[in-house]
Amino acid sequence: MSILLDQSNRVLVMGITGNYGKFFVTDSGGYGTTVVAGVSPGRGGTDVDGIPVFEGARAACQATQADTAMVFVPPPLVRAAAIEAIEAGCRLVVATADEMPVRDTIEIRAAAKANGARLVGPNSPGIISPGKAKMGFMPSFCFMPGPMGVISRSGSLSYESSKRLTQAHIGQTTVIGIGGDPIKGTTAAEAMALFHLDPETRAILYLGEIGGAEEAAVAAYASQPHAKPVAALIVGKTAPPGKKMGHAAAMVGSKADSHAAKTRLLAKSGVLVCKDLTDLVAQAKNALAAAA
Repeated sequence: MSILLDQSNRVLVMGITGNYGKFFVTDSGGYGTTVVAGVSPGRGGTDVDGIPVFEGARAACQATQADTAMVFVPPPLVRAAAIEAIEAGCRLVVATADEMPVRDTIEIRAAAKANGARLVGPNSPGIISPGKAKMGFMPSFCFMPGPMGVISRSGSLSYESSKRLTQAHIGQTTVIGIGGDPIKGTTAAEAMALFHLDPETRAILYLGEIGGAEEAAVAAYASQPHAKPVAALIVGKTAPPGKKMGHAAAMVGSKADSHAAKTRLLAKSGVLVCKDLTDLVAQAKNALAAAA
């Protein structure tokens, strides 16, 4: 079992005839992802590498039993495309787009909740269950199957950290990029809850940043009596207060948002905090040892 995603997901690609959509069909299909349909208004009746293209999500889902949507459209169109897929029956929607209006993400989250669906993203590299399937643009060679669940606010840090784990022969159950925006389709707390229920995940690696309240949720989980062992790396130690660090949510607004405050809180809650990136593998090994 892998949380959210494996070969059983039947994927619909919103924006399949664009460059990203076409690349995703080839890249993810070669990895094991089951892509069954695409949507591109005005291109219905055509195909992309044998994948049928439909005018809308409802027709695509009815014809192919698609239950998962990958959204590759410009940021101003993501809200409409994601909600269309959700209302057509997709129960997992992944949106990688950056610069999404906050209100649009709020509306997609509300639609997902109302329809029993889940959104991953925006401003996210997506999600991958190594050796099984992936959604988004995570580079496949960085990952291998194994017992470590990974949650990351940063796209590039998710690949870098997973590559280090892989080189140390520590495989991953699922790697989920929750994104760096203030409003997320799937929060750190929700991702932790999913990993807690996944029998294949023995320990969790959390990759966080300064700013926001996600790390407080990680600390709250780790302090529970039956929590799985958690290791964490928090970046942004040298970022000056009031300055945004790459992501919209990575800005220190108070002392509680700082690197020092977050690492103290996590350590106090029993999280194995990495001193820096070079300490990540050692703490991941410690977390797995604690799960034994």
